[in-house]
Amino acid sequence: MPGPAPHVVITHDFMELYGGAERVTAEMAIAFPEAPVVAILGRHEVAARTGVADRFTTILPPRRRLLRDYRYMTPVLGALCDRVRVEDADVVLSSSYAFAHRLRSRNDAPRVCYCHSPLRFAWSMTEDYRAERAHNRLSERAFDLLAARMRRSDRRSTQGIREYLTQSPFTADQIERFYGIEATVIGAPVDCERFHPSADSPGDYYLLCGRVIEPYKQFGIVIGAFRRLGTRLVIAGDGPDRERLAADAPPNVEFLGHVSDDVLVPLMQRCQALIFPSRDDFGLMPVEAMACGRPVLAYAGGGSLYTSLPGVTGELFAEQTEDAVQAAVRRFDPGAYDSAQIREHAMHWDSSSFRQRLIERVAAAR
Repeated sequence: MPGPAPHVVITHDFMELYGGAERVTAEMAIAFPEAPVVAILGRHEVAARTGVADRFTTILPPRRRLLRDYRYMTPVLGALCDRVRVEDADVVLSSSYAFAHRLRSRNDAPRVCYCHSPLRFAWSMTEDYRAERAHNRLSERAFDLLAARMRRSDRRSTQGIREYLTQSPFTADQIERFYGIEATVIGAPVDCERFHPSADSPGDYYLLCGRVIEPYKQFGIVIGAFRRLGTRLVIAGDGPDRERLAADAPPNVEFLGHVSDDVLVPLMQRCQALIFPSRDDFGLMPVEAMACGRPVLAYAGGGSLYTSLPGVTGELFAEQTEDAVQAAVRRFDPGAYDSAQIREHAMHWDSSSFRQRLIERVAAAR
């Protein structure tokens, strides 16, 4: 007979917006319904949407200015998390793309890290962030020194992790290259009950959704492409760059801001296609759109190479440029794809299977 369920503490990075990482943490919380959830920083309303409001705490106080500007604290957050201890546990399970994996329990319980990505600032997107934030030779040099210091610190922080889990071969390869650690690919959870096809005919719009964070999400190139196309684009999501991008958007581009799943699901069900321009490590949004039976036009990089089947679930474009997005939309024929076949492909990542794989790996680490 199996023994009692382990006492798990779930740790999370920044629950200030609801996105892919929060969906994963929500599934962790369902898998371990008694587990407290500790974030470095977060909002109560996002914790409520994640389903953990009654067991949610944060290390930093959720003050408005801190929630807005916490990214400026990046150089010191790793050291802060190294010093914090969460309550005693059998296993500490982190949902981490930044620093949550560094949080330990008072009794030094084994740690299992579900890694969304190695710290992008330090490893995979250093040049992109430098171009965005450093504007002269002196600031570029300072940026490079900071990134190098954070790479060393981040690599050291991985050494006490019992097991790394991740969502795709793309991220597993990064974990091996950057950390010298072999990760177990268990996929990512997609709620295929909530995200399902509709009998309604598609509308006249393309959909872009997610955290509005540049340069990571590349919303700007899609807006530029649709400025030329004149076709309707609906953008669902919020983030630090929404106001700037919305101010310069053409009339055919509509910003909805943050939307609930009750709004997001019908948007996915009726879009011509979801546009996915970023190089995500997995990319939940495309698979959620596929679960709704809708095709996806995605950049041919990162997790999309793992989750997309060109000609079946949509198409891939080769470059993160306005020209490439524009050409992909012009070539796209929405009648060339079978909704049932797209949905069937998405079912590979159904959340119930994900939770079972997660429970097995956590039990093995105990």
